[in-house]
Amino acid sequence: MDFIQIVIYISVYIGLFATSFYVLSFLADKKRPKELFEDSELPRVSVVIPAYNEEASIKATLKSITSSNYPKGKLEIIFVNDASTDKSLEIAKNFKSKIVKVFNRAKNSGSKAAASNYGFSKATGEIVFSMDADTIVDPESLIRMVRFFKNKKVMAVTPAMILMDVKGILARVQHVEYLMGLFLRKAFASVNAIYITPGAFTAYRRSFMEKYGLYEEGNITEDLEMALRIQSKGYLVENCPEAPAYTVPMYTFRDLLVQRRRWYFGLINNFIKYRKIISTKYGDLGAFVIPVALFSIVLALIVTGYLFFKLIFDIRKELEFLQTINFDFSSIYDLNLYIVERFLYHLVSNPIVLFVLLFVFILLFYLYYAQKKIGKSFELLINVPIFFALFAVLFAFWWMVSLFYAIFIGSVKWR
Repeated sequence: MDFIQIVIYISVYIGLFATSFYVLSFLADKKRPKELFEDSELPRVSVVIPAYNEEASIKATLKSITSSNYPKGKLEIIFVNDASTDKSLEIAKNFKSKIVKVFNRAKNSGSKAAASNYGFSKATGEIVFSMDADTIVDPESLIRMVRFFKNKKVMAVTPAMILMDVKGILARVQHVEYLMGLFLRKAFASVNAIYITPGAFTAYRRSFMEKYGLYEEGNITEDLEMALRIQSKGYLVENCPEAPAYTVPMYTFRDLLVQRRRWYFGLINNFIKYRKIISTKYGDLGAFVIPVALFSIVLALIVTGYLFFKLIFDIRKELEFLQTINFDFSSIYDLNLYIVERFLYHLVSNPIVLFVLLFVFILLFYLYYAQKKIGKSFELLINVPIFFALFAVLFAFWWMVSLFYAIFIGSVKWR
């Protein structure tokens, strides 16, 4: 057994162990007692929506949040126009709702974090939501998320992030990824190990921000930093899978790469900043979840790179072999049949395939859970095969680019 085979088997073992841990944590969470607000106890809530040139989506976003079933006397919407050059400000001002407060900044803040912080400073709610200008929420999402703040240790609550308008191959890959995240985020919450509070829609306890500060404006992933800050102070981050929040996918390869480069670059910097969290002192988050996440990234890069180059080498080797036996390449049918036979032989003779099939089964369980919680069916028969065909290669490529920027460039831009 060579080195790379050892690495592959280690990857499989860690994957199975981590998956078992997450599933058992998820099942145990059902028995965990939860403190939840009753309707009469619901506190005042502020929803902050920063926007820069979002004329295409802002009306739908405002309509969805003002259609919330949250008590209107306890809800305010703070729209921050961050010096948009389109009709974002005009649309917001003309939106007919008494609970929407519009603020205009004459000069662009330079970052979403800065614009959000301006909105936070205007908020009067005990609970403050951060919401993207292209996010759509279910009418029950606010109430369901706010209920968790009954527990005084809870400083943030995350929703079920789902993609809408899924069109094209890349969007289908992201769709399955987001659905997987729905299950994993709940499993992480069961052991207080959530380390990302999605900027698209997350609720925070205002008193935490007043004591420990608002978003870090120079941070490229301010939502991730805030989650780690909450964890570093010994507080809780909860998750509400029954609270859907819909966002749009990245449709082009470039846009998706830019997004993931920012995410992963920010992950690297924030994990370095909060490296003290990687300790048994911080429970399962520091002792298991973050170390496994980091180790999995390294293994994924090694294994995916090896398998990619091995595939190219094997194809070349097969073609050379066919030439030595004077194979008739003019017969497309015979060539394709031979390739299928060889592929099936390698497939059934490789023990790793059994583990892959097990992971497929687990993934389907994740997706079934996501569908059940959201109450909607998705095109899984199409999306899952596309996900398995492309995600590993994309994931490795995104990380290689992000590591290059982290090591050699030292910074990334938002877009």
